Amino acid sequence: MSNDRPSDQDRPNLEQGAAPNTGGQGKYPPGYDPVTHTYTPPIGPDGRPIYPPGYDPATHTFKRPEPSSAAAGCPVDHEHRHEYQHVPPALDADGDRRTMIVTGASRGIGHSIVRKFADEGWRIITISRHAFARNSCPWEAGPEDHVQCDLGDREQVPLAIIDIKRRIGQGKLHALVNNAGISPKGPAGERLNSLTTPMYTWMQVFHVNLLAPILLAKGLFDELKAGHGSVVNITSVVGTRVHPFAGAAYATSKAALTALTREMANDFAPHGIRVNAIAPGEIITDILSPGTEEKFLPLIPMKRLGRPEEVAELVHFLCSEASSYITGEQININGGQLL
Repeated sequence: MSNDRPSDQDRPNLEQGAAPNTGGQGKYPPGYDPVTHTYTPPIGPDGRPIYPPGYDPATHTFKRPEPSSAAAGCPVDHEHRHEYQHVPPALDADGDRRTMIVTGASRGIGHSIVRKFADEGWRIITISRHAFARNSCPWEAGPEDHVQCDLGDREQVPLAIIDIKRRIGQGKLHALVNNAGISPKGPAGERLNSLTTPMYTWMQVFHVNLLAPILLAKGLFDELKAGHGSVVNITSVVGTRVHPFAGAAYATSKAALTALTREMANDFAPHGIRVNAIAPGEIITDILSPGTEEKFLPLIPMKRLGRPEEVAELVHFLCSEASSYITGEQININGGQLL
């Protein structure tokens, strides 16, 4: 996902901007722009993007298929479709199933995080302002472990915490991933800078991006302590420099979340809870701002955008025993963008 990273929390508050020029003439599939090599894929029933034959989402290269192999519209790549299968449950040292909470899980990086942990056998409780969608989120016990909550509403968050506690019972919480974030745009989809951002927008962005993570962690402290849990805050590369797409409120909220991660790590460590942050750079999702690839590829030493699956792998590492002596850190994942 790009640093201009909205989540399911912000759909009513964002002008997503126009999709990239389709360039869908001739043998190019709908959604593909042969000039910028960007592609806005449709989403399959398993929640994963459907890429056409010949398209490489990692390098954004596309080899046009022969007419005989090109189906109408955008064919499903069955070979690479993600299947949600029952896997052995992930257990902690006491034999209890590992449980996690993910905010902003309905799309992009959050969606990939849930897929990764589902594949590893975790119980997953998702938080979103929208109701659970079985067609796009077909993991185990989804509707039963979905909490509908607008993280920008200060009255809803405490109620969501009560709901989560009821679902966990006297059990443990092994991971809390604060992924949800909003980055509102202006009326014409333009970036809101420090002069043009309304006061209400500042307050809304900071409540979702900064306050919700600490409110959830504090509210679920006992469960995290019982599970020797790991808190992972998703920050952003924009917390360290001005970005052409991400607004001023979003950037400063992410910088503040980095500082909050350090404070939380210091305060939670004596209780056996680790707190770290991950700062993604430009990550491929269906909500990339138009022009992201054209502007940033020359600046990224690895000459490609990141994949949400790569972020999900890092989140899983920070929630696993492999990172048991890591806390208070922010790990950049950006292909060398800040070098």
